[in-house]
Amino acid sequence: MTTPAPAATVQASATERTVAFATTIAPIVTGLGAPFLDGGAAFVATLAYGGAGGFLAANYMNRLPGAVLAQIPGADIIRAHRSPMFASTLTTGMALALGTLGGPNGADALMGGILGLPSIPGILSLGWWAGVMLVPFKLRTVLRRARRQDPAAHPGAPAAAGFDPTTLLAPSGPAGEILKLWSRHISNPATGTHKGQELTLRSFTADKWIGTITAPLGAAVNVTDQAISSVFWVRPEWVTFTDGAHAGEKHVIVRRTAPAFLDPSTLAGAWAKYVANSVMKGSHLEEVQEDPATGGEVAVVVADENTARLVTPAHDDLVGALRTNTLLCSYTPTPGDPRRGVIRLMKHNPLQEGTPFPGTHVLKISEGGFVQIGRHVSGFPARLQFVDPVLGAKHLFIAGVTGSGKGGLVQIVALADHVNGVAIIYGDPKGSSNPDIELMACYSGLGDEGIMGALRVGYALLQFRIAESARLKMKNFVATPDRPWVRLILDEAHVPLTELVETSKEAKLIVEALAAKARSLGILLTVVNQAVNADKLGGSTALRTNVIQGGSLVMLRTDSDQAHLASTGFDGIDPGSIPASWDVERPLIYDETIAMKDPKSTFGLGYVLGPGGAAEMMRTFILESAAPYVDTTAVVYPADWPDWDLRHEIAATPVIDDGKGSGTGSGDSDFGSGLPPAAWGLPKKLPESADDKILAALADLDDPAGIETIYAHKDQIAALARLEGSTLDNALSKLNKAGRIHRQIKDGKEVRGYYGLGSAPRADDDTADSD
Repeated sequence: MTTPAPAATVQASATERTVAFATTIAPIVTGLGAPFLDGGAAFVATLAYGGAGGFLAANYMNRLPGAVLAQIPGADIIRAHRSPMFASTLTTGMALALGTLGGPNGADALMGGILGLPSIPGILSLGWWAGVMLVPFKLRTVLRRARRQDPAAHPGAPAAAGFDPTTLLAPSGPAGEILKLWSRHISNPATGTHKGQELTLRSFTADKWIGTITAPLGAAVNVTDQAISSVFWVRPEWVTFTDGAHAGEKHVIVRRTAPAFLDPSTLAGAWAKYVANSVMKGSHLEEVQEDPATGGEVAVVVADENTARLVTPAHDDLVGALRTNTLLCSYTPTPGDPRRGVIRLMKHNPLQEGTPFPGTHVLKISEGGFVQIGRHVSGFPARLQFVDPVLGAKHLFIAGVTGSGKGGLVQIVALADHVNGVAIIYGDPKGSSNPDIELMACYSGLGDEGIMGALRVGYALLQFRIAESARLKMKNFVATPDRPWVRLILDEAHVPLTELVETSKEAKLIVEALAAKARSLGILLTVVNQAVNADKLGGSTALRTNVIQGGSLVMLRTDSDQAHLASTGFDGIDPGSIPASWDVERPLIYDETIAMKDPKSTFGLGYVLGPGGAAEMMRTFILESAAPYVDTTAVVYPADWPDWDLRHEIAATPVIDDGKGSGTGSGDSDFGSGLPPAAWGLPKKLPESADDKILAALADLDDPAGIETIYAHKDQIAALARLEGSTLDNALSKLNKAGRIHRQIKDGKEVRGYYGLGSAPRADDDTADSD
């Protein structure tokens, strides 16, 4: 139904004003003329009134078919003023009845009885006059005389220069044209694009108008932005719909100029134009606000009502859609809420200047075991968890190519250990690539041979603590000054694991054992490498899985294929897109008279799990040298280990020997022929049957203290038990059916390829979801 809004500002036409005037005076004229009608005229007048009264009553109850109204001139006026017309019909009927039946006396009693109050005729007369006066009151905006105004432009066109927007609110303004255009081209029952879907205009300003669309009974509103765009000469994206009280009602906002949220120079506009329709379909922004630290904007990304969850896009796709570069865009999913994330579009990256190392106070470990290593782009501290109060030590994997800042981060980690009383065993195949760490380490193994010595010392300490934990029945590791946390740093891990052929098998065995068993014994394994790929780690997926899932991962600039190898939190991250240097302005054509700026390295720039557990861009503290902060008299060592004084002999003794020195030997070689003392851990001789080999391999990896069930992947079991193919599969299946081993259960489902010793835990067992 096309009606003016309350307190309408729509200009009334001459026809509409004439109809309103006739509706107002009809009862009075009838009251004055009815007594003078003869019998035939009175009968005809009564019949005419009955037909008109029935028609107007049906119109008042909105029961007239649209096809009927379409054939009546002025149907929109009849519909718009159905309420005052019906009231006029009632008062006219009273005047006709009393005038024809009671003659002049009856008409006088009705129209003049109000003068004889209090009396029954007076009360009746008072009610009649109240009904008569209600009609002009309801039609007052139509009966008001219009002011003369200049002709207005098309209602969809922007106001001309110098045009006073206040005239839009005047009765003669262009708002009335909106209703006419709507009725003619959209709601018209015969020719409209959306027949019967009427508009009620609610407000009209210089830059937009607002209305409510109502569909016929039983139908839903389906007017499109394309239809409104065509009729009112605005772009489709300038039209916004919101739901009404029911399916047959919708509110519409039609802007006459481009809205601010569609300005692509703003975050909201760029998101609506470039992102929400392609890269992250079914999303919109909320809480858009300025970000003082970056000079840009930050907002919350929210999934639309009909979108189940946000799909994290590739970082480069998002960067390209927002027309920016890698270092000026940061997107972080909200951990635990798949329908929300945070987008930050920067004008300058606050990490470019870097954060100088504030002092050792930031390295003090928190109650939850966290230490600050730098700053996130959001301004929050970038932190790593060194230890968990319940689960024990947390391993660390640092990935980054040469020049990405690995050495600086390792130096900060080692200094944090030094400050917090953690013993450091340092292995570096390059030899003295970070001499400051040597000052803090209780044992340093440098060079090709030295790094194997560091691994052997760490492995011997692990075997001692395994035996000691079993003897003392230690449920959880508790650090003391004499029994400290110990960090084993394995720098350039690919060297001992893949390049030194003669010791690669020994190195792989030691590192896998440390990754699987050291956490609950107070030993933190830190693997530093250029990439996370298994082929760079001796082919060991188990090593990568245990270190990353059992601790933290920092990705500096490295290969683009690394992020998907992480377990969680790095969706959409591409460490390969981090440039080697910050942006440098460069002209298209070289001019030798213009001095070129030297590029500044992005060392230390990367991603680490931020607040709440989602990967966020960060940069490590800038620390040229840790030496000024090192107290060489306070270097901690594992005093609980009685063989510490024999560490150099242990470092020179291979853990395995297959009769060829420390070489790799054949795939069927015996582990036991050249072992150190049995307390260092490996069995003298592997079992003969496939079943026993599998059980021995799992037993070697299992937690000696019985705190948690340690699960091993089938590939790891195959490497340790020296089984493959159907022999391995059949043996695993047999042992599983017999209840001697079981598959890992997480969230009520089996984890493919992971096995642990013993029968499956009960549903209420704390180890049921152990990793």
